Amino acid sequence: MGTAAALAPGLSRKLKKVLDTRTDTPDLLASLNTLSSFYSENNPQARRNLRSTIEKRGLSINEEFLAASASAQQALDQVDEEVNALAECCDKIAKALSNCNATTGDIISTTERLKQELENTTQRQEIASCFLRDYQLSNDEINALREEDLSENFFKALAHVHEIHANCKVLLRTHHQRAGLELMDMMAVYQEGAYERLCRWVQAECRKLGDVDNPEVSDLLKTAVRCL
Repeated sequence: MGTAAALAPGLSRKLKKVLDTRTDTPDLLASLNTLSSFYSENNPQARRNLRSTIEKRGLSINEEFLAASASAQQALDQVDEEVNALAECCDKIAKALSNCNATTGDIISTTERLKQELENTTQRQEIASCFLRDYQLSNDEINALREEDLSENFFKALAHVHEIHANCKVLLRTHHQRAGLELMDMMAVYQEGAYERLCRWVQAECRKLGDVDNPEVSDLLKTAVRCL
């Protein structure tokens, strides 16, 4: 009792803490087992160097841990590089798809524009065809009126002249009056020349009939007389 009272307060507390420490705890037992693996001799020198020995042992364990974790860190670095490469590849694919979409959009836009231009051209072609049909004579019809021997083609062409002349009257009621007048003048020239030719042909055919005893009037002559 007197010995305990003679101890300094700080030392007393440390002694009490040591005495109160349980020696059967798992952590303490594990520590003692680890300590016994490298603390083989219990002598004054070993006890003085115990703290240094434990620190060196801790440092050695840390170095072993770092060495053991180096391969894991290397593997993690490799995985990180692969992830970065994959991300870069995804970015390239996304850009390629974006460019592809843009190119596809341009192609679609160009296709639609060309389709519209084709439709407009087709419409203009149809309008031009209708105009040529309703307001122009073909080369064959002009030849039939002027150069070919008188035949059914002549009368078909002459009938077309009459149709064009009537169509021109419709143009006169629109803002295409000048075109209508020019076409009417042109058709008048064709019509006048056709009737002069027709008259000469009828006269010649009639003279031929007067030279025969039993004249037979052809269908073509009948058609010509009706036109006159």
